[in-house]
Amino acid sequence: MSQTRQRRLHVAICTDGLFPLSTGGMQRHSRLLAEHLARRGGIDLTVIHPHPVGQFNGSLNIHEEAIPPIDAGRLYLRELWRTSRHTAAILHRLQPDLILSQGFSVWADHRQFRERLIFHPHGLEMFQGLTRKEKAMGLPYRWLVRHLASHARVTISLGGKLTGILRSLGALHVEVLPNAVEVPADVHRAFPGDGNVRFLFVGRFAFNKGIDLLMQAARRLADEGAPASFELVGGGPLLDHYRTAGLPPRVELLGRVDDDRLFALYADRDCLVLPTRFEGMPTVVLEAMARGCPVIVSDVGATADLVRDGRSGYLLPPGDADALYRGLRRFIGLRHGERQAMGLAGRALAESRFSWPRVAEEYVGLFRRLAGVQDAETAGPAAGP
Repeated sequence: MSQTRQRRLHVAICTDGLFPLSTGGMQRHSRLLAEHLARRGGIDLTVIHPHPVGQFNGSLNIHEEAIPPIDAGRLYLRELWRTSRHTAAILHRLQPDLILSQGFSVWADHRQFRERLIFHPHGLEMFQGLTRKEKAMGLPYRWLVRHLASHARVTISLGGKLTGILRSLGALHVEVLPNAVEVPADVHRAFPGDGNVRFLFVGRFAFNKGIDLLMQAARRLADEGAPASFELVGGGPLLDHYRTAGLPPRVELLGRVDDDRLFALYADRDCLVLPTRFEGMPTVVLEAMARGCPVIVSDVGATADLVRDGRSGYLLPPGDADALYRGLRRFIGLRHGERQAMGLAGRALAESRFSWPRVAEEYVGLFRRLAGVQDAETAGPAAGP
């Protein structure tokens, strides 16, 4: 019987950007995953990205390779192919044991890497478009996801409904590895005790986020004199529209805020509301949970894996303004202790299932299984001949 090899793995993470130089859930995931893998130890890590080398703290011992960035003035799909050729050249030179492709970073020469390739398509938004225009624009990306998933050794799903989508595309093997969040050691939640329920929205001001539904519900509540206020954080194509069109009473637009301000808002608002029409596994929900903030979110993508309906928040049918109104009304009717229990349940789940150390450990477990390599940090003495 062959014995499991005991040596260090070399893993390459390929990404189209790193937070904060590039914004977005995948770019934040790329940075945090790399940092937590490096802190854990046991693997040699290379990150291939489109920024100047030196994005990580030197003490982490992460090897970096830079590729030319995507030219936003050119056809995006063609730029994806062009940059993936640079990534492929580096992979051929380095010959890592395993390759994690964030999105479409590994496209050129992907068949030559297939036995080592882990494909992570993240939120699969191109399969959840609502309008004919969105569906038409997403067609080439749907083809590309299907193509890469059917050739990669493993395709990663964030969970929930996304797993079924990937399996329907003919993915060879699907592994469920969720998004993750930094869970602070201590969160102090202070409430003014004035009876007002303070709802928070965080997201891009775009149609798919359901801001129109939130405005309808906020207006109904204001007309009824309900003790509720709303603060909306974010930017996007619809922000100027709402700034000029007028807002329902007790609705405030905060625009973009930095992370420190955002985390403070999670910690002292009563509930995060995300009436999104489609989603993957939204980071904002995880961030709110980690700070003890209950969540009302649409049942889309992998949100049902995050929010336990009635325990840590409410899951709502997407695109339903009446259901959103009833969910907000139901939350307003809770006693303070019931809201607090919801927040604590969400925080406990974030810590036990979705913390970065936990998820990074799951990635290492996947790497070890695929490569047949025992953990170099925990392996005992090597067996003799």
